[in-house]
Formats: sequence, structure tokens, C-alpha cells
Amino acid sequence: MLSDRQAEILSLIEREGAQYIEDLARRYGLTTQTIRRDINYLCDRGYARRFHGGVDVPVEGRNISANARFEINAAAKQVIARRIAAEIPEGATVLMGIGTTVQYVAEALRDHRDLTIVTNNIDVALTLGDAKHLDVHLTGGVYRPDDRDSVGPDTVRYFQKFHAACCVVGTGGLHPDIGLLEFTHEEALVTAAIIDSSEQRFLVADASKWLRPAAVKVVPFSRMSRFFTDHLPDDPSIADKLRQSGVDVVLCGSETS
Repeated sequence: MLSDRQAEILSLIEREGAQYIEDLARRYGLTTQTIRRDINYLCDRGYARRFHGGVDVPVEGRNISANARFEINAAAKQVIARRIAAEIPEGATVLMGIGTTVQYVAEALRDHRDLTIVTNNIDVALTLGDAKHLDVHLTGGVYRPDDRDSVGPDTVRYFQKFHAACCVVGTGGLHPDIGLLEFTHEEALVTAAIIDSSEQRFLVADASKWLRPAAVKVVPFSRMSRFFTDHLPDDPSIADKLRQSGVDVVLCGSETS
């Protein structure tokens, strides 16, 4: 289990890229030896990668592991998940994509009745597989152990068999002019297939996803029905561009927002 500081260091790596030990020590008012112990813990579990004087994502240009991402911004993801679960009617067919925020949504859906869930997300299937009154379909495809999901042509074709009431998708990154981004072409194809097969298209992403180094385009914001997030960046132009796209932004910064 990560400490709060270790989870925050991972979040910094996600948002800003490489972090340096001396900068982290100043940030937290700690010794460099204490920060090195945190970094050693993260790297020994494959959550990050050491380099001389600092720490970065495990492989440049790739996402960090699903297990590590699950613990980043967990409180914000849980609030987002409860908010979006309240929007999903009982009896619906729901396509659910990759990502740890989507897994939190699955946990919030366990008490729903008569849902048909179609997913390539292993943790979503495990979370909902023993829930009463739910029918869970797990796609085929190529299994990725670090991401705990499946991708590839078989995954895309399976989603294309459905016409769903709604979908819930996460994203590797967000860009105000481009929209949704993923780290690989395979991820982008799967997410696009989910969106194409759904009437209501729900995007779930916490604020750490803005301007992350994901490079593969998925869809613009105009393709999404609603965007559930904890808060938007301070740059007012981002909120303006979201309004222009037509997506309904739902801020979930607190339970009462």
C-alpha cells in the first residue's frame, strides 16, 4: 500500500514527467535519504524507473502500471465514480473501457440491478462478476498484464457487436484542442469502438490527465456526451473550449458539487 506521499510522487510523475530527488526533498521538507526510500519502494514494485538523481515513468512514452494508477488520486476517482453511477439507469447495457477510474465506477455499480456490462477491463469484470442481477461479458483479445486489460482486433470486433445505452471510458491524456489521447494505437482503437457503439458516451478522468504525454488521438470532446472530472485546470481557455465542443462537463470535486 502506498503512503500518501508516495502516491503524490507518482501523481507528479504522471502529470509533469521526471522528478528529481533534491526537488522532491525541498518540496516535502525532508532529507534526500527519505525521498530515496520512497523512490526505491516505487521502483522495486515497477511503478516507476530510477535514473541518476531522479525518477520517471517505467518506460518513456508509456503509461505507468494499472496497480500504481489505481492508487493515484483515489479519493477524487471514488467521488467521480459515485456521481456517474447515479446517471446509469437500471436495466441498461453499459460498455466499460480501460483505466482505473472506470474500475472505481464498476465498484459503484455493484448494487445496480439488471445491467449488462461489456468490458475489456479485467478488474471491472472481477469487481462485477459476482454481483447479483448483473450480466458481465468479458471481451477476447490480447491480454496486457501491466494494464490488466485486453486489446486488439478481437476486442474491437466484440464491442462492435453491441448497441449500448451508454459507455464509460477513461483516457490516457486530455488535450484542450485535440480531446482524448491514449498511449498506444491499440488502446485508441478500442476506446473509439466503445464510443461508436454507445448512445450516451461518458468520459471519466481526474484533472491529472490534462496535458499528459499520451500521443495517440482517440476522439474530440464533441464526440462525448458528458465529461465527469474532479476539477478543470486554472486556464480559462480550457473551459471555453469544452463549452464550444458541446460536451456536458460535470464537476465532481466534492459529494455536494
